[in-house]
Parts: sequence; C-alpha cells; structure tokens
Amino acid sequence: MASGELYNTGKSESALAQESSINDAYSAPEARFECPICLAWLRDPVLTSCGHRFCRTCIYSWLERESACPVDNIKLKKDDIFPDNFTRREISQQRTKCPNIVRGCLVELSPLDVDSHLLVCEFKVPELPENEKLRCSFVNMLSQAYAKMSLNNNAAASSSTIAQQANFWDPPAKHESPSLSQDENLQGLLRALYEKIVFLEQKTREQDIIIANMSQQISSYNLSMTKLHQRYCNGCYLWYFNDFKNKINAMRENPHIMHYSPGFYTSVNGYKLCVRLNLSPKDNNYIAILIHVMKTEHDHTLDWPFSGRLTITVIHPLQSFKSIKETMMTRPELDAFKRPVQDLNPKGFGYTEFALLEELIDQDFIHNNQLLIKVQAQPV
Repeated sequence: MASGELYNTGKSESALAQESSINDAYSAPEARFECPICLAWLRDPVLTSCGHRFCRTCIYSWLERESACPVDNIKLKKDDIFPDNFTRREISQQRTKCPNIVRGCLVELSPLDVDSHLLVCEFKVPELPENEKLRCSFVNMLSQAYAKMSLNNNAAASSSTIAQQANFWDPPAKHESPSLSQDENLQGLLRALYEKIVFLEQKTREQDIIIANMSQQISSYNLSMTKLHQRYCNGCYLWYFNDFKNKINAMRENPHIMHYSPGFYTSVNGYKLCVRLNLSPKDNNYIAILIHVMKTEHDHTLDWPFSGRLTITVIHPLQSFKSIKETMMTRPELDAFKRPVQDLNPKGFGYTEFALLEELIDQDFIHNNQLLIKVQAQPV
C-alpha cells in the first residue's frame, strides 16, 4: 500500500455527511497561523531567520534531528530562532472549537488556550485503565511497524482489495508448502492488523459524531421539557425556595433584595405569572409573598385586566395540616393586574406579612434548607 493511499471505510452517506458537518465546525487555521511541522495552530510561535513560523517545541525538536529549515532547507541553528509576539497576539484574538466537539463540547476559545482547556474539559476522553493502555501501546507499535514496512517495500494494495478481505490474514494450510517467506508472511499479518486498526478507528469516529449529535438533541429536549413544564402547570406552580437561611440573612442585611420565581402559565397560551418573596418592609420578622403578572408574546389575545382567584400556600413538608394557606380575589382596578408593558409588572399583589419567620423555623417548615411555596391561579 502506498503511504498516501486511503482505505475504503464502507461508511454510509449519512455518516459521511455527519462527519463532514462536524469537521466543518472546527475553525481551521489560516496558512499564516499554521505550523508547517504539526499542521495545527501555532503554539508559542517563533520566527526563523529565513522568515518561517513554527511552534517553538516543533522546530526545536526538528533541529535535534536535522540542521536545516524544514521549509526551504536553509541551514538553521537555535540562535536563528526568535519569539514572534506579534503573531501570538493575532492568534489570541482568533476563536476555534474545542477538539472535543465530537463528544458534545461547544466551547469556543482562543487557540492558545486549547491545551489548558483540554485538561479540564468535561467532555475529554476518560483515562484508560492500565490494561487498555498496554493494549493501545501494542496497537501503536503494530501501526508504526507496518508503516515502516510499507515505506521500505513500497507495497501497493488497492482499497477494493482491502474491502474484499473478510478474514484479513490466514496462516498457510498444513498440507501446503508455504509460498511466502517468513518476512513476507509477517508483513501480511502486520498489514491486516493495521487495516483492522484503521477500520475500528473510523467506526469509533462515527460513533463519536453520533453521540455528539445525540447529546445536543438531549440538551434541546431537556430545555423544551422545562419550558413545557412551566407552560402546562395549568396555573398550579410549586416554587422550591432553596438556600433559605443564607437568602434570609442577606435580605436582613439588605432589605432591598427580592427573590422571584420562574414564570408559569395559568393555561396553554394563558396569563403568565411569577412569585416574589422578600422581607416585609414594615417588619422584617415577616416574609412577604406577592404575585406579579408577566409579559408574553400572546398578551393581545387575553382579556385585561387579569381577573381571577389566587391561592398561596406555604407547604409543611411533614404535616400537611400545618400548611399556611391564603386565598384572595384579584382587583381589576389595581395596576398589578393590568396588561404589562415591561417583562414584569412592577406592581405585585399579595401579603406583605404572610408568615412569621420564627414560626416557620420553629415549626419545621424549612426542610433541607428549603421552603416550598405553592401558588394556584384560576382566571374567571
């Protein structure tokens, strides 16, 4: 097989299209930002006296084996290499995709930060156990051995021949005298193993692409389900007010702090509301709970002002009969129920002294540092 020949992978057109879309997502470096040795983004770029740019480690490693520039073959020493800070600044302003994009990482960052990001990337390939490391080392040794043998002997094999090899390699039959020398037989084995390695690597690549696409679909699905949960709660919303103690202490230090729940709907394409909790401006020993009307894209289809029944319940986590429940009817003349002109109606409606903090704590309303508030909104 010639060194530049490609294998026939047997990929489907859809798999190839998927791989192409992933490859297109990478930000390939411009020619002036590409190292001629590693063919990747310049890392710690340096400039030679003959006018070529390389990664510092690439060119230094090259000069340990050779004494000339790999581009124009001009004699080169380490003293002829200088830092290229201008190119470094240019590269730092570029943006590229994380190499783990095939596994779902969508981070865009400077090419200079790729190496440090890969160390902490949550989508990086998990470290192999020791037995797998040994297997991979053996596979790499086989690949290198076959590559050397292919270059030395200039063996040629067409991709159609490779595709037809079902068993890859068979030892000579016992009743037949071997027609190949031992070296040729070993070369056939190495070639078969190398072809198998390439085939498996390509299959792994396809699976990575499929997993990345599925991860994106799952993320979109989870986001859609969150929105659907808010929209289809039918006006009965549970607000888990977390980190209760720290938030109460912060509100005591700064009475202007207010906490708002996510928005929820009274029905599909209905009114959108949210809950507000803060300390009472009259007595900070009490919590205030109020309801705010929020703006939606379909407000023009609703009747204004909002009219209905609102019920607020602070749920006791263990003894439901202790739950604190208050019901109120809306008052259409108030600004709180008029059609919002902002994302959130600045006026709220509810109770400025809903419950005494000390009673909530003493009667064990706070469970796992969390207060549960239930709101029911029924338009009439």
